[in-house]
Amino acid sequence: MKIMKNLKNWDKKTWLSTPKYNLSIINFLEKRIKFNKEIKILDIGCGRGKIISTFSKKYQMTNLPLGIDIVDHKDAAKKIKFNKINAVKYLGKTKEKFDLILFKQSIHFFNLIKIEKILRLTKKNLNPKGKIIILALHPKQNHWPVFKVFKMKLIQSLKKDEKIFNLIKSNFIKYKINYFKFKVEITKDSYIQMIKNRYTSCLLNLSSRELISGIEEIKKKYKKKLVFYDKLICISYTKK
Repeated sequence: MKIMKNLKNWDKKTWLSTPKYNLSIINFLEKRIKFNKEIKILDIGCGRGKIISTFSKKYQMTNLPLGIDIVDHKDAAKKIKFNKINAVKYLGKTKEKFDLILFKQSIHFFNLIKIEKILRLTKKNLNPKGKIIILALHPKQNHWPVFKVFKMKLIQSLKKDEKIFNLIKSNFIKYKINYFKFKVEITKDSYIQMIKNRYTSCLLNLSSRELISGIEEIKKKYKKKLVFYDKLICISYTKK
């Protein structure tokens, strides 16, 4: 879990932190579960908690959504409860039941053994008719602007994700798959700053030399304005 501790910028000053992206995710989730002020939500690997904070404000939730993460962000969103704790530890000890348990691009930080345990525990911690929703990068249709070493790391990561998806499917047995697509429009300079901030786990272990070389590749390879699609796969499970 060392990677997750170091990944602090994925939802800060990226397209993932924009109101437009947040609204797109909210609209996507609202088509898959009925929200109201009494719904109980757990967001595992919540980052700064912007998604659940938006739901909390929009529906004036009496049960503040709970976000858990092992990174304690000082600029976390308001109108949520936050717990700095490992997901396995929390799920193993809590007696709380939830109507929605959300993994937004966080399931891949766990190894397969822990994922199997987490899936078993999340099902146990669901209310009847509750949902588990897992969002992750689309393993076959990724259009992020990359440089050579970044691309190699991303391919390795997506191959691991495919194993994770197979494990999730075998664990859920009955599940639904949907796809989320967001059109990203960003300046090359802004994207280079994201790379410098190591916005994705694929960049965390690169040396400074590899990062500098990669940035030079990006400068030569892409136009001043970058336009591409960020595509996610969504696997959902509903408890009877």
